[in-house]
Amino acid sequence: MNISIGAIKKIDEIFEKAYKDNRNMLYEHEVYEMLDWVGLDVPKNVYITKTKQITEEVLNPFGEKVVIKVVSRDIIHKQKLGGVKIVNKHDPVFVQYVIDKMKEEILSHYTDTKPVIEGFLIVEFIEFSSSLGNELLFGIKSDRAFGPVLTLSKGGDDAEFFAKYYDPANLILPHLSIEEANKLMNSIKIRHKYNETGHTEYMELIAKNASIISALAYHYSKVNFENTNYYISQADFNPFVFSKSGKFVAVDGYVSFEKAKKTDENLMKVNIDNLVPFFKPDGVAVIGVTSDPNKYSMGKEIAHLMHELDRKDLYCVNPKGGTVQIGNKQYKLYESIDQIEQKVELAIYTAPAKYIQSFFENMKTNIPKAVVLIPGIPSDINYEDFKQELQHSIKQGIRVIGPNCMGTYYGKGSDAVGVNSLFIEEDRLHISSNEQSNVVLLSQSGGMAITMIDKLKNTPVFKAVVSFGNKYDVKITDLIALFENQDNIDVIALYVEGFDLLEGRTFFEMAKQANKPIIVYKGGKTEAGAKAAQSHTASMTGDYEVFKAACEQANVILMEDASMYMNCIKTFSLLSHKTINGMNVAGVLNAGFEATIAADELGTLKMAQQSDETIRRLSQLNTHGLVDTKTSILDVTPMTDDVMYGEYIEAFLKDDHVDCVIVGVVPHVENIKSTPDTCHNSDSLANIVVDLFNKYDKPIIVSVNASEYYGEFVSVMEKGGLPVFSDIRSAVRTLEIYANYKNNQ
Repeated sequence: MNISIGAIKKIDEIFEKAYKDNRNMLYEHEVYEMLDWVGLDVPKNVYITKTKQITEEVLNPFGEKVVIKVVSRDIIHKQKLGGVKIVNKHDPVFVQYVIDKMKEEILSHYTDTKPVIEGFLIVEFIEFSSSLGNELLFGIKSDRAFGPVLTLSKGGDDAEFFAKYYDPANLILPHLSIEEANKLMNSIKIRHKYNETGHTEYMELIAKNASIISALAYHYSKVNFENTNYYISQADFNPFVFSKSGKFVAVDGYVSFEKAKKTDENLMKVNIDNLVPFFKPDGVAVIGVTSDPNKYSMGKEIAHLMHELDRKDLYCVNPKGGTVQIGNKQYKLYESIDQIEQKVELAIYTAPAKYIQSFFENMKTNIPKAVVLIPGIPSDINYEDFKQELQHSIKQGIRVIGPNCMGTYYGKGSDAVGVNSLFIEEDRLHISSNEQSNVVLLSQSGGMAITMIDKLKNTPVFKAVVSFGNKYDVKITDLIALFENQDNIDVIALYVEGFDLLEGRTFFEMAKQANKPIIVYKGGKTEAGAKAAQSHTASMTGDYEVFKAACEQANVILMEDASMYMNCIKTFSLLSHKTINGMNVAGVLNAGFEATIAADELGTLKMAQQSDETIRRLSQLNTHGLVDTKTSILDVTPMTDDVMYGEYIEAFLKDDHVDCVIVGVVPHVENIKSTPDTCHNSDSLANIVVDLFNKYDKPIIVSVNASEYYGEFVSVMEKGGLPVFSDIRSAVRTLEIYANYKNNQ
C-alpha cells in the first residue's frame, strides 16, 4: 500500500514544523495528525497551551470522559510522572483545575532543571477491553544494516514483558503489501483467538494497518533517501486498540526523526565491476614471497598452491629481489609489481599491513584489476583511519577483498585454470572440485571456510570459496550478485558476522529475487558472540532477530546449527538438479528404531499414501511377511538383502504419490554387501542406490548409522552424488528443509 503524494506533503510539513522548533520528536497530537493523513483511525484531540482555552465549545465534541496528556519535549514517559489523567468533562472549570494540578505534580518530580511544558492535549476517551488481543503495538525502528523494521506485537503497558517472556514480537521489513500483510496475519498466534471469538475482521484491520505503517516506515527511511526529506528514527504506536464501537484506534503514539542529508550516498548499490579476476585472472602476482627456504612465508605458500594449479602466469614479488624455488621451478622475485613484464589482473598481498598503503601508491604501470589483502590490521591501527588513508591510495577501478582474509579459491575446470590463495598447504587442507561442483561459499571468517572445506572433503561441492574478512571494498552483496548469474553455481552458502551500513537491506532485496538457494549461518547471534565477532573482523553485528526476520521474509535458508548448515549445503548441492513436487515422503530402512525416529522427525513432511500398484508391489516383495507394507516408512528388517532393498526403494520411486525417498541403513547385517571387500560390487546396496539415484528424478537422501569401518560403503554413495548422513534424524531434518524451500519457490 502506498502513501498518497498529498499525505506525504502534509506529513513533511509536520516534520518541518518540529525541525524548525529544534525538536527531533513529534508531539502526540502531531503523531495523531500524521496517522490520520495516511488513513488510520485516531481519537479526537485538541491541543491547548493555556488552561483558559478549556471551554464548553472545546469539550462538546467529546464524550463523557476525556484523557488529558501533558505535552513536553522533555518528557517521554508521561504516565510515570502523572502526566496522563482520565476525567469527566462536564465542567470546564474542573478540567482546568485538573490540568493545573497535573502541572504541579509533574514539576514536583524535578529538583534541579525543570522540564518545559508546552501545553496539554485533550483526547477522546476510547472504550475498549484490555483482554489479550485487543491491544496491539506497532513500532518502527531504523536498523543500521537493514534500514526500517516494523514491529507488531501485543500492546499495552506490559508489551515488552510479554514479548520477552511469552511471545516474541513479529518483525517485518517494509514494504509490506496488503497481500503480504494478510499472509502475515495467517501466521501470528493471536489469530486463533480472533477466529474463536468470531472477530475475523480484526485480522483484516491489523493487516491494513501493518501495510500502511510499513509504507510510512519505508518512505521515511534511509533506503528511500532520494525521495524523502526526513527519516523516522523510531516510532511506537502503543496501543492500537479495538474499540467497543468497532474501530481500530491508535490511542498513544511517539515518533523521533532526523533530517535527511542530501549528501547521503546510495549505500545499497551493488558493484560487480572487476570481480571476475578474483576467480579467473589473466596474470597473478603474489606480494611478499620470501627467498629464504628455511623461513615460513604465507606468500610462498600461496605461490606454491598457485604453482600446483599449473598456472603459467604466476609471478612472485619481494622488494629485495632474488629467486625462489617453488616445486620444480625456479621463480624470479620481482622487486615491484611494475617490473613484471606481463599485465597482471590479480595481486595477492601477504606482506605486513603497515606497507599496504605504499604498495598501492607505488604501482604506476602494472595496475591489477583485483587485489586480495591477506593481513589483518594490528590493534594499534585504527581501522576507520586505515580505510580513510587507503581511499586516497587506491587507483580507480581496483577492487579489493579483505583485509584480514584468506582470499579466494576457484576450482580448476573447463572454464578456468583455477585460483587458490587459502594459504594452507595441500597436505593439511585438501580442497578439490570437479565439473559437478556447484556451491560458492562466501565466508567472513577464514577459519569457518577452512572448517567447511575440511568437513565436506569427501563431497567436493565447492566450486568457489571466498574469505572476505573486513569488506573494505567488495561486499557480500557484490559477491552474491556475481554468483547469482553464474551458470555453474547452483547454491550460495554464506557465513556472515556483520553487515555494513544498509548492506543488510541490499542483501534482503537481492535474496527476495534470487533464483538460487541462499543458505546462511550467522555468527554473533548473542551479545557475547557479537563482541567476539567485532574483535576480529572490525564489523558491526546487528540485531540477530532483525536478520532472522529478513531471512524468513526473503526465503533465505537460515540455519541456527552449524552442523545442519553443512548438511544443508551438501544436500542442496547434490540434489540441485532433482525435481520435487510436494512434501510426501517414503522411507526404506532396515532397523525398527530408525523407522520410528524417521516418522517422528518428519516435521512438515507427510507420509505418502502409496498407490494400489505400489501396495501390490510391496506385498510381492514381502516374502518373509515381516514388513508392514501399509505404511510408507518401511522397516524392511535385517533379513532384506541388497537387491530386495533396492526393489523396495524403486517401488516408491515409481509411485507418483511419493515426492522424495529416505534410505536408512544399519550396515552391520550379513545380508548387505557393506564391508570394504564387498561394497564395491556392482550388486551391492551402495551401487544399487547410486544407480537408482541416477535413474530417477526424485530426491533420495541416505542415512548410514555405523562406524568408520563402513567408510568405503558410504564413500561409494557419496562419489555417486548422494547426500549421506551418519544419523537418520539429520537426514530427515535436512530433507524437510530442502523440500520446504523447493516447494515454496
